[in-house]
Amino acid sequence: MKKNVLITVGGLAALACLGWFGARHAEHAMLDKSIESFRQSLGSDTSLTYQKAWPGMLGRSVKFEGLVLRQGPETLTADEAEISKPSTSGDDSRRIGTLSFHNFQLADPAGSLRLDSLLMEGVTLPAKADDQQGIPAQGLEIKHATASQLHGFISSLQSDISATSVSVEDYGGNSPSKLDAQAVALSTDVAPQRHIKAASILIDGLDLAGLYASLSTGTPYTARNGSRDIRVDKLSVDGTTPLMHVATLRSHATRTDAQEKEVSSLDGLELWPDVPNLSILPSLGYDHFQGNLLLSDTHDFKANIFHVDDFRLDGKDMGRLNLEGDFGQTETTALLSANAADMPVRSMTITYKDGGLVPRALKASADARGIKPEELVAQLQAQFGPQGPTPSPVLASFSSYLSRTGKGPLTITVKPQQPVPLLAIIASAGMVATNPQVARQIGLSVKVP
Repeated sequence: MKKNVLITVGGLAALACLGWFGARHAEHAMLDKSIESFRQSLGSDTSLTYQKAWPGMLGRSVKFEGLVLRQGPETLTADEAEISKPSTSGDDSRRIGTLSFHNFQLADPAGSLRLDSLLMEGVTLPAKADDQQGIPAQGLEIKHATASQLHGFISSLQSDISATSVSVEDYGGNSPSKLDAQAVALSTDVAPQRHIKAASILIDGLDLAGLYASLSTGTPYTARNGSRDIRVDKLSVDGTTPLMHVATLRSHATRTDAQEKEVSSLDGLELWPDVPNLSILPSLGYDHFQGNLLLSDTHDFKANIFHVDDFRLDGKDMGRLNLEGDFGQTETTALLSANAADMPVRSMTITYKDGGLVPRALKASADARGIKPEELVAQLQAQFGPQGPTPSPVLASFSSYLSRTGKGPLTITVKPQQPVPLLAIIASAGMVATNPQVARQIGLSVKVP
């Protein structure tokens, strides 16, 4: 009885071993074929080498050690890599179920990138256009990707970039993508030195592949219809001294063929005197600016009008400024950048409620003249009043506001007959003291409480 059992067990074991060896042999034959097919899908200008390769579980993947992939000037290396479901049929040869890497490195003239781990799912490899076959170029597409401990260098910016983790959804194919990154840092020591950090960055709804192509080739980015959301927490921009800190940045936009609506905010905004045009802060008694910013706008593409529903700036111990109006041939980024000076103004209304800025500005101006603030206000009222040497209704109203800031807001309206660049509006306003007719030309009026 025992002898029969041993013979039976031994026979089954031998059969299993033969089956295992046969299966492994078949797997390796399939492996060689799959690797060769994968090589061909990469193109003739690409080389793939490795120290070791073997089939994964059930032969559904290929595992590599010491992987090296070269394409033109680009080189990709990984200590370990796994590619699932390499296909051998037609266009499917460019489609991969999952790609995973351990100690991943990428180097090319544009920069370098190193990751502790990288996992990509639903990958479609890029392909060149075939004009004879009428096949357009195919960009890289990734359904889902996650990476940890990212470190990179961007040659064009001479900057280092890092993040503890990054995840991307729906990259490529003109699709709205989602990016979630943690502990992001961008640093450059080339003048002007800049160090940018964020605790987290969330971008949802942008075509990230299109944005990357725009940045890498210099071609304009084509925005897509739909919604877009951005959130950045604990953002800081520093040089040799602090420049800007933001507790939370939020932005939501909805775009159609006819228009784009956007609401953006900066909560916990701090700006230091080294920021351009803010060097005056110390002379007014401020160490730096602290406050909040809100922008709500609508861009009408057909009428080519940029309408500011509300641009609101609150400053601690300063006051609140609200701006609304219509501008031509511009966009949101222009309003918040140096390009704001070139914005064509169709109409604009500014409302300011003082919270401590006006008395400080008056004192600084009076001190520079060696007089008291009350004396400066009296001089201005006498100069621009109806009986003064240079009468100006606009400046007379403004002068009266200086002594009654606590009674209500100051409202300034500009409505030129034709659109005028914002910088020209500012320059014209500065000429009102010597040429009161300028106020009428730009449609300038002032309302005081």
